[in-house]
Amino acid sequence: MRSIPRKPGSWRRSSARPDRLVFMKRRTFCMAAPAAFSQQIGDLLKPDAPQLDGSAHRAVMGRNGVVATADQHGSLAGIRALMKGGNAVDAIVAAAAALNVTEPYMSGIGGFGGFMVIYMAAEGKVFALDMMGVSPKAARRELFTEAACDAGPLAPIVPGSLAGWCEALRRFGTMNLGDLFEPAIELAERGFVVTKYDAMSFAATASKLERFPDSARIFLPGGKPPRMGQVLRQPDLARTLRRIAIEGPETFYQGGIAHEIVNFLRTHGGLLTLDDMSNFRVRWREPVTTEFHGHTLYGMPPGSCGMTMFQALNIMDGFPLRELDPWGVEFAHRWLEAMKLALIDDDRYNTGRDVEIPVARLVSKDYAASQRARISARRAGGFPVRPLHTVGTTSLAAADRWGNMVAFTQSLVSGFGCGMVAGKTGILLNNGHRYGFVLEPGHINTLEGGQRAKGVMSPTLALRNGRPVLAIGAAGGYTIPQTVGQAILKHLVHGYDIQHAIASPRMMMNRDLGRVPVGDKAVTYLEFGFPEATAKGLVNRGHHLAPPGNAGGVQGVAADPESGALMGGSDPRRDGHAIAW
Repeated sequence: MRSIPRKPGSWRRSSARPDRLVFMKRRTFCMAAPAAFSQQIGDLLKPDAPQLDGSAHRAVMGRNGVVATADQHGSLAGIRALMKGGNAVDAIVAAAAALNVTEPYMSGIGGFGGFMVIYMAAEGKVFALDMMGVSPKAARRELFTEAACDAGPLAPIVPGSLAGWCEALRRFGTMNLGDLFEPAIELAERGFVVTKYDAMSFAATASKLERFPDSARIFLPGGKPPRMGQVLRQPDLARTLRRIAIEGPETFYQGGIAHEIVNFLRTHGGLLTLDDMSNFRVRWREPVTTEFHGHTLYGMPPGSCGMTMFQALNIMDGFPLRELDPWGVEFAHRWLEAMKLALIDDDRYNTGRDVEIPVARLVSKDYAASQRARISARRAGGFPVRPLHTVGTTSLAAADRWGNMVAFTQSLVSGFGCGMVAGKTGILLNNGHRYGFVLEPGHINTLEGGQRAKGVMSPTLALRNGRPVLAIGAAGGYTIPQTVGQAILKHLVHGYDIQHAIASPRMMMNRDLGRVPVGDKAVTYLEFGFPEATAKGLVNRGHHLAPPGNAGGVQGVAADPESGALMGGSDPRRDGHAIAW
């Protein structure tokens, strides 16, 4: 397995931070950009800039099971399930419940849903579970503004996550909900220690939380965001989780908890009704597949960005990937252009609505070849789509000793969702109207009452010779198909171990967000760590580089097809933590 390359003369170790890599000299590579923008980039790429090389994280390895999630609590809950005899599905549900407590700004039972891709060894088959929530029947586009979609009582849609957990457990799990919720209930009652990343997330969203008394009471103790090292307790949520464990998901969608959620929202002017809640159903769907570099990839169908990512990978598959330096400008330019074409199609075709979408054509090799022919080797193409978004999302992956493997991504949408905790339930509600739909009339995903939300999540499984070798997914909104795709390229094509494939520097692309005037061009963000020549080469090809930063949170597990050994990797950009047994 390859680790991140060390180009002679390009890097040195920092004596102050031996676990990080730093540039040897200041970078000022945006020669074609406006002077102020070039200076801004130069100011960021200075000698003490942080680097991402995964040194502080190593791929964990085991034989009996592995779980990778956004923090140690989620992964530990999953491993506890495996050690009690549970399978990968049990582990995912236990981990997801724990993250509801310790990563409340990203996901939970009030979330708008997610996608789960499951390989079950007994069936020798991959299954795809769509748990995306739906807009209230009473919702109409005219009722919403961007602000109303973002926070407050109009923002939530029917929460889909809990129904998805329970359906996966009903069909493939081996443990009961009470046992799997036990770690989460304990964390909510006794509290968990707030990390630096947690503290930053609370502080960044404090202005949203302080608008709503129940939210502020729980998440702004003493009127302030919790600091690193502080213990945060959520007794209301503990009681709710215990109630669900005893009464089942019916209480959430049809019974007492459903009434509490609906009455709370109605009191504040919301649209969600008991009929909306009780009529909600998750869907088992046929996964989208494509052949890539000797592997069969399985992802979610439209409504997700699985198809979108596969389009970009299919375009890349026609290039001589092994001959291209994964850190060089030729590789970077081709990936950015391939992703651009895929995202343009995503904006045109993708929706959570039940409409006919030409999936087979869009993920075909012939279509990839025609798209590949549109890429100029020397000039960046346009990007005529609306600005993409970032969201509050989490991703999990697990594998067990029986050969089962799961990739799962779920979301609240924005950080802390709509900002509202439903009364004394402790449940943070989503803001699914924010990014699950489009307010623009005539778009394929224009908001309608009763419509299922679209999500950008892209959990993926890779099989080789019929056996699962990779489960991977990411958080990070618009970056998800981009970050998962890059990790897949690093792992399956260039031979990076799962940890280094996840931790290595990435590039992200978006539309102009007001900081850089680029018209219909994309703005590209290079994380610290790319060679200067690559940045210069991209600028010379017409790419617009923006101030870099970290994005996304990838989690993945891998299996050695010969020995059966299991490996886990987790993203150091967040509190990512993988545990193997």
